[in-house]
Formats: sequence, C-alpha cells, structure tokens
Amino acid sequence: MKLAEALDTSTSYIGEIEINSRAPSMDMVERIARALNVEPFRLFVDDADRDNGKPPAAEDYLECLTTLERQDLTKRILNRISNQVEQVLQPENYE
Repeated sequence: MKLAEALDTSTSYIGEIEINSRAPSMDMVERIARALNVEPFRLFVDDADRDNGKPPAAEDYLECLTTLERQDLTKRILNRISNQVEQVLQPENYE
C-alpha cells in the first residue's frame, strides 16, 4: 500500500506487477526504483543468492552473473521490452 501511495497508483496495479501478471512501463520501473531507493536493474534480479551476501556494484553486476543468470536476466528484460512494444503497437494508439 505504501508503494502504491508513493507512486500515486492503485494497490491492485502494484499487486499485478508483483505477481508478474502485468509488466510496468519503463517509466514506472524508474519510479518504483526511485521510491525504493535502488537502481532500476535491481528490480529484475535476485541478489539473495549471491555468494558473499553483498550485492555487486551496478558496473560489476553482469561480470558476476553465471551463464544461467545472464540468460534469465536477458529473457526477463526482453520480455518487458516486448510487452512495451506490443502496448505501443495497439491499434487504439494510432487513432
């Protein structure tokens, strides 16, 4: 509820994002990251599995990923981008 309030959006919208039934726009990703005081890429990765318990710096993050983690991250980012492109290409956007 606090996140929804901070973003001036509904709790149901945040809930849909949380359960991955709705993809946020890149603008919303940036707004969420600002509200949570994290870098936007951190919203797409799970730092809980890191070996030393300390998340790497943004510039070092990709170098620290295993091949499977890279593939998963790539898939998740491309899925989000694809969803955004699909939304932009909806016929109602051209009326």
